Amino acid sequence: MKKLLVISILILSGCTKFLDIKPKDKFIPTTVADFENILNNGTIVNFGDQYWDLLSDDAFLPEGEPGNLFTKQQLWGRKIYMFNPVPYDQGANDYLWSEGYKRIFYFNVIISNIMDATEGTEANKKSVLAEALLGRAMEHLQMVNVYAHHYDAATAATQPGIPLALVADINAKFVRNTVKEVYDQILSDANAAIADLPLKNKYTKFRASKAGGYALLARTYLFMGDYVNARKNADLALSLQSELANMNDYKIMIPGPFPNVPGAPVGWTNIPDGQLNTETIVARHFLRPFGMGQDVCASPELSALFTDNDKRWTLYYANGWPPAPPFNYMTRYGVKIFLRGDFFSNCLNVPEMYLVRAECLAREDKMTDALADINKLRLNRIVPAAYVAFTPADFSNDPEKVLRFVLDERRRELAFTGMRVIDLKRLNKETRFQKTIKHTAQGTTYELQPGSNNYLRQLWPNATLFNPDWPLNP
Repeated sequence: MKKLLVISILILSGCTKFLDIKPKDKFIPTTVADFENILNNGTIVNFGDQYWDLLSDDAFLPEGEPGNLFTKQQLWGRKIYMFNPVPYDQGANDYLWSEGYKRIFYFNVIISNIMDATEGTEANKKSVLAEALLGRAMEHLQMVNVYAHHYDAATAATQPGIPLALVADINAKFVRNTVKEVYDQILSDANAAIADLPLKNKYTKFRASKAGGYALLARTYLFMGDYVNARKNADLALSLQSELANMNDYKIMIPGPFPNVPGAPVGWTNIPDGQLNTETIVARHFLRPFGMGQDVCASPELSALFTDNDKRWTLYYANGWPPAPPFNYMTRYGVKIFLRGDFFSNCLNVPEMYLVRAECLAREDKMTDALADINKLRLNRIVPAAYVAFTPADFSNDPEKVLRFVLDERRRELAFTGMRVIDLKRLNKETRFQKTIKHTAQGTTYELQPGSNNYLRQLWPNATLFNPDWPLNP
């Protein structure tokens, strides 16, 4: 029988307690508390793989010493930067795929069994079920955007998406579903979850809340180009959670968490971790604790979007990073190295909802309302002396200019959170926003054309080995 994932072997060896057949001396969840502990599992609180952003126009990997960031990358990271759609060779682990489906497997264990659990109320069971449904939807949404062409209503029913994993049996036969089938399931899971998600989770922001259900729907509909429903769900999410943190209250910590590291540890801030951040709706950590922190520079194009009055620029990026020999990226390249790491929420948060709503409003030519959301966000990002509340007149009352400004703000706010590549794919559907991305490495300039198949990461070779009937990406 063919398997969805080669990592099923790892699950079998490390997580057999969740299989249908009870193995000797292994624990199988039976109570509501047991299933809640699955949601608290260390695997569950991770999400995505920030290194996908090496594909984007936000990333710049300098070469040459000192300060070389290109050869610092693992081979697969260099391949992604050079727009190679097959970054993982046979035997190499694509963590976004393997860990993503591992989490889906855990969610499916809950979905399939929680309503028969003991020692809990019906409301408890439904709440845990809702969290698992939302988690499954989050994972499928992330992966369909990495391994498939972007959603297009005209082609989604025929374009290959990803395998939908809806059962807890890792030995079940899976097919590569269409993009439409995947999105339909995401919407179904998220909508089913909302009714029973708590208004506020009593445990931690790693656990889901009702605002998280609406936030995921807002993100999904935005990716689909359904701006009416994207705005509607962003409104609902913000009606439940809308508080922003004023970044003027944060600062770089001296000496920081590593006092014994030579040199001043520039870039360590007192910005709360995602699960403690006011702005977080649903928290997740990157698989690697600091994501791409200290591994990539903002591209010259991204750098030009910031000013020194923007706290995101001064807190998330730095001219250099110890303990390497003193080296100033700004002096040599006019850019900064990214240091943001894991000290923020990389999953569902309030700023994204303001940005989703602002984009939808701008696309409806409601310029004043769109700018009101952007102004509120910038009020909490720009130093007070430099803050300006924008009006349509500042953009010649031109809806196109307002929309582009909103999109620039989205890029500033969400840089290196795994969102930029999806934004490039969806915006390439519109002729006015199409762009060619260029990366230079080892003396060669590589180009990524709008709509290119090189936007699609190839399905993990270890998985396709067991599923030769799956259609591969071009």
